[in-house]
Amino acid sequence: MRLSDAFGGWAIRRLAREIVVEGMERIPKDGPVILVGNHISWLDPIFLACWLTPETGRAINWMGKAEAMRWPLVGTFLRVNGVFGVRRGAADLEAFRLAEGVLRDGNVLGIYPEGTRSRDGKIGTFRDGAALLALRSGAPVVPVAVSGTEQLWPRGALLPRRAARIHMVIGEPRRFTYSAGDRPALPLVAEQMRAAVATLLPHEYRP
Repeated sequence: MRLSDAFGGWAIRRLAREIVVEGMERIPKDGPVILVGNHISWLDPIFLACWLTPETGRAINWMGKAEAMRWPLVGTFLRVNGVFGVRRGAADLEAFRLAEGVLRDGNVLGIYPEGTRSRDGKIGTFRDGAALLALRSGAPVVPVAVSGTEQLWPRGALLPRRAARIHMVIGEPRRFTYSAGDRPALPLVAEQMRAAVATLLPHEYRP
C-alpha cells in the first residue's frame, strides 16, 4: 500500500460525512484488470485507490494527462503513484505500449475513458483507447461508478471542501473479445463500457 493511499483515505474520511462503497469483492484478486469509470473530480482516482488497494492488496496503475506530469511536484507525486502520461487528442503509442505492459504483467490498470472531468457531473462519451486495450489484451473490464466527489473537490476549486456523501459502486467484470474475421467496431465497445458504468450511477449523473 502506498503512503499516499493511506493519507488519501484518512483525508477523505474526514471531509465526507458518509462514504459508501459497494462491490469491492468484484475486483479480481489476480491477473490483469482494466478499471473504467466516470470522471467528475480530481479525487476520483485517489478515492478508488484508497479503498481498493487496502482491500485487495493490488496497486493501481493509471493513465493520466501528459501535461500534468510536467507540473512541479505534482508530476513527481503522480509518477510515484503509478501514473503515466497520455497526450490527449493524439495517438500516443508509447503510453499505449506502457498500458499493454501493465496488463501483460498481470496488474491493474485504471482509465477514465471520457478523457477529462465532466463539467456537469453527467457521464460523457467514452473514447476508443480503453476499448482497444480490452480487445487486444483480453483483460476483464470492471466498471466503476462514483458520485459525490465533485462536491468534495469541485472543478476549478483550489482545495477540497466538506461533502455530505460520496458513493462508489463497482460492477461485474466483463470481457470483450473478437475473432480475426469478426472484430466489433471500437466505438461500439466503448459505448458498451460507458453504458455499464452509467447503469451503476444515480439517475442525475446519467446522460
